[in-house]
Amino acid sequence: MSMPGSVANSVPNSARTSLLGANINSLLSARKDLPIPPPSTKMKQLQWDKLPQQQAAKTVFNDEPPEREKEIINKLQIDGVWMEMEEDFKAKQLVINLMARQKHAELKSVLDPQTKKRVEILIQRVKQLQPEEIAFKIQQFDQDLCTQGFLSELKPVLPSPEQVGKLNVYRNSDAEELAGLHPSDRLMVKLIQIDRLGPRIEGMLYKCDFEEQWSLLDESARKLSEASQSLLDARAFKELLSLILLIGNYMNGTGIKGGAFGFRVSSINKMVDTKSVNNTTLLHFLERTVAKHFPDMETFLDELAKPAEAYRVNLQDLRKGLGDLRDGLKRIRQELADHYADMDQSEKYGKQMWTFVGKANAQLEDLTDSVNLADTTFTEAIKYYGEDEKAMNSSEFYAVFKTFVTSYKKCKSENQTLLEERLAVEKRRQAADEIKANRQKILDEAGSNEADDVLDTLLEKLRNGDAVSRRTRRTRGDGVGVPASLNLDGDTPAATADVARDMLARLQSDGFVTPASPTIGVAQRRRRRRDLASENEDLASPTTDTEA
Repeated sequence: MSMPGSVANSVPNSARTSLLGANINSLLSARKDLPIPPPSTKMKQLQWDKLPQQQAAKTVFNDEPPEREKEIINKLQIDGVWMEMEEDFKAKQLVINLMARQKHAELKSVLDPQTKKRVEILIQRVKQLQPEEIAFKIQQFDQDLCTQGFLSELKPVLPSPEQVGKLNVYRNSDAEELAGLHPSDRLMVKLIQIDRLGPRIEGMLYKCDFEEQWSLLDESARKLSEASQSLLDARAFKELLSLILLIGNYMNGTGIKGGAFGFRVSSINKMVDTKSVNNTTLLHFLERTVAKHFPDMETFLDELAKPAEAYRVNLQDLRKGLGDLRDGLKRIRQELADHYADMDQSEKYGKQMWTFVGKANAQLEDLTDSVNLADTTFTEAIKYYGEDEKAMNSSEFYAVFKTFVTSYKKCKSENQTLLEERLAVEKRRQAADEIKANRQKILDEAGSNEADDVLDTLLEKLRNGDAVSRRTRRTRGDGVGVPASLNLDGDTPAATADVARDMLARLQSDGFVTPASPTIGVAQRRRRRRDLASENEDLASPTTDTEA
């Protein structure tokens, strides 16, 4: 009876276990789908650790609203990021690539290998477009595709007459037949169907280059005009040249180079060739003179700022650039007049170019005026400063000022360094003199106070009771004993000692008593021994004289 029951109970348990396992598998296998097509090719895998759906719902990945994720996906799709990822992270497919290479090798081509390769590289620049789409955008002068770089690479690979003859076989081919051609050939077949392809590419290139070329020429013309005008108005620089003329005439004296009324402005850079005895140059001397005596004249550096930077501009190149722009615009205007006067409404190239020609013509008129102004002011400036416009171009003329400003600033820095070194030496010398003077002052003050110091020493020795010698006493008229000699230092002046003895005698006569010294007994014994020795010497001296 128990067996059926246990079997019956085991069946539901088994079913629950199976159901639970299925739920777990469904949870673990749950996938988040992206609202975009999957990659067109197999890609490399990101080796991350996935979170189950329930766990991920409790993390940071569940904070962003779904709308924000859709916005990001749309932006990435519009910007072509997904396609970029496919190119950067596609997995290696040896077999598939081998088959594709074999199929690619079977495609027909009438182009020579070099041209085919160059066109293929050009196509790869716009990977998202088919050759037929590229040709259509070129025909319509699409601004995004037809950039200066793209057109510059396309121009050298345009079909030659011989290649056009070979490609004409496929001019009217259907899509299926064209699919058997190499992509480079497909692009060329479509390009030869565009009317007046060569002049069209030339016009596109001119339009793409025009703004940049016009801006460069206009800026160059403005620099030349401003530089020339700055020289004509340079008051401080004119004064500097007058100062240089005076210095030069003074140095050259009565020689053949002296007595000059003026000089070519390019001569200012020869000042560095004249050396002084201190191994500096005449330009160093000029800078010191200006800084010390004519400080306001140094504003010439500001006046020469624009001329010094205009040396990069060549007026001849400026004229040539203007001429090239004029000729190019003239050819385009003639091309449009001959072939795009009555154009189809779908012809976007013609419309764009007619609009461009009108705008470019006005800009070239303004540029012509700027170049003429630069030419006129340059001619006036170069003559004003004594140079020959036929022998010196604008780059050489303005390079004179660039070199001079650079050399002058260098000399100014070197002079400043030399001045600081001299000031440092002078400061050290003054400090040494001050120390010497202070030392002498201290010695002088010590000498004036020497007598007072001696008196203090005498009094101190008298207090100690060891200043009076018994055998050298003398008596004043009032009967007071006065020391005949004192135990002074060897360098004590005799006059000072006499003054001290007199003062001591007066003090003793007034009742001054020398304080007892704790060493008086020892001192008396010493004096007694000295007296005995002296008496013995006195007794022995007559005998010595008799013997002698």
